[in-house]
Amino acid sequence: MTNETYTTNAERDRLLSRPLAEFFRSSWLDGTGVAFDDPRVSLLGADLSGLPPTAVFWGADELLAGEDAEFARRIEAAGNDVLVREVEGGQHSFIVAAGWVPEVDDAIAEIGDWLRKKLGN
Repeated sequence: MTNETYTTNAERDRLLSRPLAEFFRSSWLDGTGVAFDDPRVSLLGADLSGLPPTAVFWGADELLAGEDAEFARRIEAAGNDVLVREVEGGQHSFIVAAGWVPEVDDAIAEIGDWLRKKLGN
């Protein structure tokens, strides 16, 4: 939770805050003996080589935008096929605005087109 977007997007992300993210992390990991940077928990520390084609979409205004962008960079650096999109004005879990926000509908349509190309139908 050290990425700069935890600060720069703190006022813009209306769904996720640092305290809430810290609550989730402690709820999942406290008492387990598993560190937050363990690759089983955080894909930012995982070996990403050999992934199937992957689509990574995130909202530009979300708290985790920096981590999302880093994840996408790491997938690409590992030599994988990756579709990367930052959705302007998007919040954390922006996809729930489908049907109400045109940018979300556009992102869903792009994901659908990409999946059809990758899956062959």
